[in-house]
Amino acid sequence: MQTAYRFCAEDVVAHLDNLRQIGTVERTHEDVNTHGPFIIGRGERSITRHHDISRASFQRFQSNGIPPKGTVLVRWLSLRNPELIPNSALHLMDRSLLIGDIVKRNGQDAMSGVVLNTHTICTLQPVGDVYFLGDHDRPLKGLIYFNGPTQDLSLGPVPKALLDVPVSELQYIEAPTIEDLIVYRDWIGRVEDVDYHLTLKLMDNCVVEIRDDVALHADGETDFFYVGDIARTKKGHLRTGRWIYGEYNANTPPVGTVVRTRATRARVQWLQARSGSGVGREPPSFLESDELEDPDLHVYDRSRGPPISRESSMAQTVSNPEIDIHVGLRVRFKDFTSACAKYDDSTYHGKIFPMDRQQYLGYDLNVFDVLDHQSQITVQWQDQSITREYSIMVVPDTDVEDQHAAWPGEIASTIDFSPVPGMINVEQPSKVGVIQSVKSAERMASIKWCPNGLMHFARDPDQNNGLRTLVSVAVGAAEGEAQELSLYDVEARGEVNVCRGDIAVVARKTWGDPSEEPSMQNMEWLGQVVDTRLDGTLLLRLGAATPVQDVVVKREDIVIAIRSETTDQNNADGPFERELNYDSEDDDMYSDDEMDIEEFLTVYEDENGDILQVEDVEGGEWESDDGDEDKTMQEADVIQTASTPAPQHTRPVPSKALEQYLILDSDVPSSHHYSDKPPTPTPLHNKRTQKEHKILRSPGSLPEGIFVRTWECRLDLIRALFIGPEATPYANAPFIIDFYLPPDFPTQPPQAFFHSWPAIDGGGGRVNPNLYEDGKICTSILGTWEGAKGESWHAARSTLLQVIVSLLGLVLVPEPYFNEAGFEHLVGLEGSKRPAALYNERTFIRACGFAVTALMRLKAAVGLAEPRGLEGVADILAWLYSDASGPRLVDKVIGGIERVLAESLKSAGTEPDGKTVMSMGACVPLRRTLERLQGLR
Repeated sequence: MQTAYRFCAEDVVAHLDNLRQIGTVERTHEDVNTHGPFIIGRGERSITRHHDISRASFQRFQSNGIPPKGTVLVRWLSLRNPELIPNSALHLMDRSLLIGDIVKRNGQDAMSGVVLNTHTICTLQPVGDVYFLGDHDRPLKGLIYFNGPTQDLSLGPVPKALLDVPVSELQYIEAPTIEDLIVYRDWIGRVEDVDYHLTLKLMDNCVVEIRDDVALHADGETDFFYVGDIARTKKGHLRTGRWIYGEYNANTPPVGTVVRTRATRARVQWLQARSGSGVGREPPSFLESDELEDPDLHVYDRSRGPPISRESSMAQTVSNPEIDIHVGLRVRFKDFTSACAKYDDSTYHGKIFPMDRQQYLGYDLNVFDVLDHQSQITVQWQDQSITREYSIMVVPDTDVEDQHAAWPGEIASTIDFSPVPGMINVEQPSKVGVIQSVKSAERMASIKWCPNGLMHFARDPDQNNGLRTLVSVAVGAAEGEAQELSLYDVEARGEVNVCRGDIAVVARKTWGDPSEEPSMQNMEWLGQVVDTRLDGTLLLRLGAATPVQDVVVKREDIVIAIRSETTDQNNADGPFERELNYDSEDDDMYSDDEMDIEEFLTVYEDENGDILQVEDVEGGEWESDDGDEDKTMQEADVIQTASTPAPQHTRPVPSKALEQYLILDSDVPSSHHYSDKPPTPTPLHNKRTQKEHKILRSPGSLPEGIFVRTWECRLDLIRALFIGPEATPYANAPFIIDFYLPPDFPTQPPQAFFHSWPAIDGGGGRVNPNLYEDGKICTSILGTWEGAKGESWHAARSTLLQVIVSLLGLVLVPEPYFNEAGFEHLVGLEGSKRPAALYNERTFIRACGFAVTALMRLKAAVGLAEPRGLEGVADILAWLYSDASGPRLVDKVIGGIERVLAESLKSAGTEPDGKTVMSMGACVPLRRTLERLQGLR
């Protein structure tokens, strides 16, 4: 019976109807990284639809690029077009994982682990005979794949494949190529593009070199060429080529075997210079053939290892990278002589039939294609245990938003900060340590402290929401007894930590003879991280040195030049976040000239998307009389608006009417994020601004839990207070957002800034995937995210009210995990339950901290002016949370925490749901928050 696997991108699969038909999974329903419009590749006619997939489902896939549930997109090795196919029609052969990847045994498992090593075996296809126009007397040697013969090419007898060849015996066939790391003139860089010349051995045994851009593959496609490919071109290109053996013959067909590729030009992004090199300028961005053939240019080989390493042999945790294998990769043996002796037909592995280089004019055609592969991996789990697993029995950990996950060997610090004496706006945590192990289900960590460890962070309370930026770090070494802490009480920051596979430049040599500084000659200045040790030190493999050696270094003695693919850079935006410049398709419809027309067509919608009558919005004192200017906003009477239910959520009605909309006669506070923006004194902008306010102050327009304040001197600046809806992790917590109507409003949407207050008692990070700690808000209606058609800002139809309501109804939701871009397709999937529950847990802790911050600021400002950051809404907060005549939201927040703590204690040992039951680690900061709130009551 076929096992029900969860398929992942880059999985190697076989078709159940033909197990020799091998392919690679390109897209799945669960892997949101693979979603998006499908771009047909060169030479592809279309995507093939499996007969068990309905036409309607296939059309939806063609539209949104998301495979329906239970299906994947596969690219077959022997077929030109990719196929959308049901999971049930596939057999999972291997799962491609890299050293440093985070994996779980299943999606619902609490514990995850780090891949330390991969152990892969593969099937290799040798070069065979290829006949042109049936000429069996003059066969070409090559590796080609096509479904049936082409018009003029056919395959001879297919040589037997080599079975179960360890990848550790193999190497890449070409260098340099795209994505390679190269070392040159005391710099390391990444190759971004390469131009090649191809050397072709023709059917008449002559050899000619031509440019790669004038050649086609056997099936007519244009793509990269490798030794062993069959290439066709035009006779004119042969005639003008560089002849190495023989000369041009018009009777010789313009098709041949690629026997060599020569890089003639490479575009390189230079990333880091050797520390202390004194090199003022980086090498040129384009390297020509002379430079590419310079003996001082080295391609960094991650798979090179030391001959003997005491550190490596004594530690299970040392990584020994293999080349990154995939189906269709062309490879050579590192030691071909030894391979011939091993694969001599004496075992099931098969036999190598060497291709004599003399027979092929000195060119080495002993190359092979990877037909399939199977992997085992060594994993270090969070509890510090190490196991060996088949790669198909684990799944990648997709919980990218878990900012409080940690693994053994990571550097962590406490979340309590204090000023650094003598340094302005610089803070430091009280302790720095190294994670020893993690109890995943309980969200608790064991940590050893580093007595000499320190981290310095720059923090300006008035800039960037008070976010901290790392200035310097020194770890030293961990020692003493380990201490158990909540994961919410420490942070393992991405910019502090390194990952296996990271490329580092040595800043200070501490091994061997320190007087022998790393240089361009000994190449000891560069290496890759192969172990993150439990004392806080790192094992660095000097892979460019001769011989290769592993050395122990401290974190502060290296500079990370290149992050590996698996490194989690918490400081940077995640894989799904993209900031877009507003560029609506409707921009051309509303030019500046047209916007000056009085009869501008405007359609207004209420918070439910229903059309409002223009006369209801623009009538009365809001319409200008002929020849008169519009009346100013301050002439309007203030109306106490009734509360209306917020979409999807409800909350008790306050016992006293409170103005949800109000114009203030005070100055705009400097804490308003846009207070330094100049006003836009144009009649058109003023009129549209007034109409926006008319909609906001209309009876029943603002949902319950939203309070809007503006200033009569600056109606283009607005501050909104949101009270988190019940039945969400945001319940009864306050959130403040500032708005600004820019000069090009309404052609462009309002600008918005979220006041993300620093965490008080633990659980830092974003309170929602769309609400960033630096204040950015990602929503399609604000033009900061590319949403579905019809969701973006529309100058004629969209209103500020819609923006406000969308933030309440679409952001402050019961399960914010699914607010992450593309995650809406994961709702209801088994693998999403635990990540969603953990996100709710973190959000609840964070939201309760917002209530604490507001009350602390209110208490600190008793008898004084309004507390900074709360200007305009301080009276609302005081009435909502503390006033005896108000709803006493502080009691509701306290009651919510007490219920969670009681239920979590009663349900200890069960899986947290993030709503009523939370982990032991979450309860630790919640108890502190409860004590604070009781003191602020």
